Amino acid sequence: MPFDLSVNLEYMFHEAGERLEDRMAAAAAAGFRKVEMFTTANRDVPSLRAALDATGCELVSVVTDPRIQLVMEANHDAFRTMFEAAAKDAAALGCRNIVVPSGSAVPYMKRPVQLAIVAKAIASVVSVAEAHGLTILLEPVNTRMDHPGVLFGMTEDAVNVIEAVNSPRVRLLYDIYHSITEGEDPFAVLPKVAHLVGHVQVADAPGRGEPGSGTADWPALIALLGKVGYTGIVGAEFTPTGSDTPAALAYIRQLCA
Repeated sequence: MPFDLSVNLEYMFHEAGERLEDRMAAAAAAGFRKVEMFTTANRDVPSLRAALDATGCELVSVVTDPRIQLVMEANHDAFRTMFEAAAKDAAALGCRNIVVPSGSAVPYMKRPVQLAIVAKAIASVVSVAEAHGLTILLEPVNTRMDHPGVLFGMTEDAVNVIEAVNSPRVRLLYDIYHSITEGEDPFAVLPKVAHLVGHVQVADAPGRGEPGSGTADWPALIALLGKVGYTGIVGAEFTPTGSDTPAALAYIRQLCA
């Protein structure tokens, strides 16, 4: 089945300049009308809103501050304050998804205890997400290469928290690159968690380049998304191996068409 494709402006269209607004214009000119970005903190939200309106783009997701360590309950008040600000920005930008990183794990606390504390933090902001029409996305990221020490390394870590919170406002961001790099088999993992997936992101492994630059079987992986009943957006979140972003996106664009 076909999938809409979104592009992460933090990684792509750098040839258009440093400003996300300029990268957004380049993405739209290349035919991509769904975009993603990281945090809205210290960003010109009205300028981004104007760029979205001018280009006809939709902002698919934003990310909260990844530096907050959610396993420390002393950080939860600061997390809620930060989340409320990010949620307001997301709503102002017409964005429906807000990604919440887990932060680092601690070596002196059992993992189930840490996950329970994170679930408590996430549960405390569900009402904020609901008020702004947002879905909270929890993303496992690999600890072997890019994010050593992070709490959500395996898909099951985030799933544990999602099931504990038990809200339709909290869903899984399944990043195929991170899953493969962490040693998981998407063909074994995804069918088990598909009912919880709110968003999917792609990059090839190894290397985190565009699909086709590594060794993953992308025709089979995209077919898998359809087989498990996924009907959402596929987010391209990779570093192009060359300087031509539309060319780097051509293969995954073809597979999702």
